[in-house]
Amino acid sequence: MFNLEATLFCGQTFAWQKDGSTYRGVIGQRLVTLDVNEPCSAIVSDPFLRHYFDLEYPYEEAEAHLAALDPKLGELLSVHRSIHILNQDPWETTLSFITSQNNTIRRIRNLLDALRQTYGKEVAPDHHALPTPDELLRESSEDRLRALGFGYRAEYLLDAAGKSNLLATVSDLTDEEALHTLQRIHGVGPKVASCILLFAYGRKDVFPLDTWTGRILASFYPGKDPSFFSPYGGIAQQHLFYAERRKIDSHW
Repeated sequence: MFNLEATLFCGQTFAWQKDGSTYRGVIGQRLVTLDVNEPCSAIVSDPFLRHYFDLEYPYEEAEAHLAALDPKLGELLSVHRSIHILNQDPWETTLSFITSQNNTIRRIRNLLDALRQTYGKEVAPDHHALPTPDELLRESSEDRLRALGFGYRAEYLLDAAGKSNLLATVSDLTDEEALHTLQRIHGVGPKVASCILLFAYGRKDVFPLDTWTGRILASFYPGKDPSFFSPYGGIAQQHLFYAERRKIDSHW
């Protein structure tokens, strides 16, 4: 199967929480609950979850390619077992990664929860979806978003809502064209645009560069850029990022 915990908490989504023996997250308009001890049967039997967890993609082939490319990366792949790139909603991913700028994981989750509670539709008792672009534009304002704690990001969220039609055009664009298009949204730079492409559009060769991954490349792959990992740069990035955050392997 794959490493569910690593997949959910490797930094590609902020929608999930672990509560004792349960993983719980609102995905789109649906509350999903998975048993920590027996999640596979629920995922495999549900077409929505099969797509969300990207079960049809040949991760074994990708991981074998990366392991052959670099033995140290191969060690990480073995330790992590398998991290899948989730098929997330483009709008929700855009909201999430605009919010993630210069923020901690805990604060990102708290801000997105505040957005859900204030403007989102209740999909189950005490569980709300993220607001749609229309809901955000109709119900909110820059001042109200700032009052929730979004600060300068408030302007960016409203601009993203107003330009949400751009998200429907991305699938037909090349990676370079898509990165340029996404950056027409205020506050979306190369890193956030790369995250949106990787986590919402399944562009597996897109390698988001930030402080963490830039430091990893400089330390362990001097003289190389993300193209070294092509055509699976996004998959490599997630394993490298996850290892750096958790310090699982002493070599990293």
